[in-house]
Amino acid sequence: MALPAGLHAAEDEPHDPGDPSTWHVSADTIHYDRASDEYLATGNVSVTREGRTLTADMVRLNQTAREAWAEGNVRLLSGNDVLTGRRMRLDMDEETGSIEDGALFFSENHLYLKGREIQKTGPDTYHILDARATTCDGDHPDWQITAKDLEVTIEGYGFAKHTAFWARKMPLLYSPYLFFPIKLKRQTGLLAPEFGLSDRKGEAYLQPFFWAINDSMDATFFADYMSKRGTRLGAEFRYAAGERAKGTFMADGFEDRKIDDGQEENSDDWGYTDDLYPRPNSDRYWLRAKVDQNLPLGMTAKLDLDVVSDQDYLKEFKSNFGGFEKTRDYFLDHFNRDIDDYNETVRTNQLNVNRTWTGYSLNMDARWYDDVIKRRLDDDDDTLQTLPQISLDGTKKKIYDLPVYFDLLSHYTYFYRQEGLRGHRADVYPRVYYPMRLLDAINVEPSAGLRQTAWQVDRALDTRSDDDQDFYRAIYDLKLDTSTDIYRVYELTSGGWNGIRHGIKPQVVYEYIPEKEQERYPEFDSLDRIEARNRITYGLTQALVARRLKAGPADPPAAENDYIHFLRFKLEQSFDIDRQREGLRRPFSDILAELDLTPGNNVSLDADALWRPYDSRFYGFNAGLNLWDGRGDRIGLTYRFTREEAADTELGTEAVVGVKSMDLTGTLVVTPSWQLRGKYEYNFEKERMIEAGGGITFMSQCWGVSVDYSVEEEEDGTNNGSISFMVHLLGLGTFGDQ
Repeated sequence: MALPAGLHAAEDEPHDPGDPSTWHVSADTIHYDRASDEYLATGNVSVTREGRTLTADMVRLNQTAREAWAEGNVRLLSGNDVLTGRRMRLDMDEETGSIEDGALFFSENHLYLKGREIQKTGPDTYHILDARATTCDGDHPDWQITAKDLEVTIEGYGFAKHTAFWARKMPLLYSPYLFFPIKLKRQTGLLAPEFGLSDRKGEAYLQPFFWAINDSMDATFFADYMSKRGTRLGAEFRYAAGERAKGTFMADGFEDRKIDDGQEENSDDWGYTDDLYPRPNSDRYWLRAKVDQNLPLGMTAKLDLDVVSDQDYLKEFKSNFGGFEKTRDYFLDHFNRDIDDYNETVRTNQLNVNRTWTGYSLNMDARWYDDVIKRRLDDDDDTLQTLPQISLDGTKKKIYDLPVYFDLLSHYTYFYRQEGLRGHRADVYPRVYYPMRLLDAINVEPSAGLRQTAWQVDRALDTRSDDDQDFYRAIYDLKLDTSTDIYRVYELTSGGWNGIRHGIKPQVVYEYIPEKEQERYPEFDSLDRIEARNRITYGLTQALVARRLKAGPADPPAAENDYIHFLRFKLEQSFDIDRQREGLRRPFSDILAELDLTPGNNVSLDADALWRPYDSRFYGFNAGLNLWDGRGDRIGLTYRFTREEAADTELGTEAVVGVKSMDLTGTLVVTPSWQLRGKYEYNFEKERMIEAGGGITFMSQCWGVSVDYSVEEEEDGTNNGSISFMVHLLGLGTFGDQ
């Protein structure tokens, strides 16, 4: 039976499926009353239109009024969102109506809204009487918000009257009014606030606001009220026009009511004991930015800004919203570039413009190293800046059809400092190679380079004559690199492995640079003084590469194996021929050892060491061990050790330990709901703890709690401790106190 315009039975003749007004009806039985122009469908009723499906035990459809009434197990599915209830009235064109004993479920943010009556007042708006809201599954949620009256706008907010927050059956909080987000997409609005309490800041409340400017731009503003210090204001602006056209600018600051003027009481309360400088300023700020930008002519640009008011600002705001740790994590995640550590008082600001051709690369850098302490104390600043440095480098390539190769390093730099020597330097360093293979087993590569450097002094602290302004230096160097590769493949037939390759690479390198008097040349950096060299460096590298069958079908068939580089071990030492010839002591260098070990998918070890043969002692040792598993358990151990100066019994000096510390971190997933965290850093040389802490997190399906404690020990032995308590409510955000 054909239905009148706009309605079609499932078995009806073909119709236009693109007509948005068309509803398709299927049921066990369908009756039509011509007088009232009304259909009655009963038994497994399904009414569909453009991604929406209404199911019920009984549905009446009035073609004239364009209305539908549904009873019994009513369910309206729109995408992944579901509206259910006992009885429903629906305007089929406007898609407005009401449902009794209704429940709404929004899958995007896992939000349930229930009420005695749900009125659908528009395509994205609802009015709910005797409402309950939660993100918990089940009929007895762990938490919910109840309200006498609730207005909801999808992609907007919920506005509730006479609300209460319940934990199970216990009411905890009451509010006459409540706003909360109902956002399935990125949209303008308030973000979850942060609360805090500390001796340094007093009571604190931080409120961020997010502004979705358009599809490629957004911004965040925040106000951070601190009862003892003032109100810190901040802003972040982000844009993303493409993978190579994106940027983020962040700035925050405030007028601090407290200063560290060097007085004992003020330094103890408002300063930090790990630096020797006061912080007398009250105007405090931090500006940082990173930008990646495509330019014409195939060039790209990268900008890094990092300007801070004083040496204590990043310690003061290390871990909270807009703080150092969150900023560093954001820059690493989105730009793959780091920033200087929070206790570094010389901050790097850089603009880089580059272009790459086949075999060549052009880089133009402008770097400004901002010495925070010298700027703040208005001291003479002799920090060396490169404004700019332009380099053109060529990779190793063949010269025509000759068996000869060359590469090129070249740059121009203008060195600037507010106080001290300034000047220009140009450096050109071509190198020619003649690789050979002897006896089809030994790789031999002699090479020669000619480094030519020119300076022009712009200004000096001392008085120079006109003849002492321009300088030129030319130094050649020779190198002979010999090596061979020895390997054997062993077949395996267990544990999914089918082969292992053991490779050994011995290498001997001879280097020669003639001695040249260079004291009269300007000195900006290490390139201005090239030491004579006449030495042999010899080393041995071993590597193990395992082969195993890929899991699943190989595509293409040639790629049917996985290769795991799970071991690299290198030993290297140098012998100084000139020191031996001149009768100087200790011609042999320290022995360098490097180890990279990845024996499986869940463990890695990186280590390096310097061992001195003359006194049989280590002068450096660093190791990092990481263990993890598929469920999230992780432990990391880092050990660092260096000696600052060599032992020389003839001169009466002793080796001094510079760094000797251990850093241990771990995460233990006890159950899918419980997680433990811990960290411990200890300085063996100073015999004191640097930082220790731990935390525990419980996460259920719709809520969680995190408690963390950390303590840092200052140089004077005092401890700075902090504890944070955070509550996570799925769909609403994180709330807590520190």
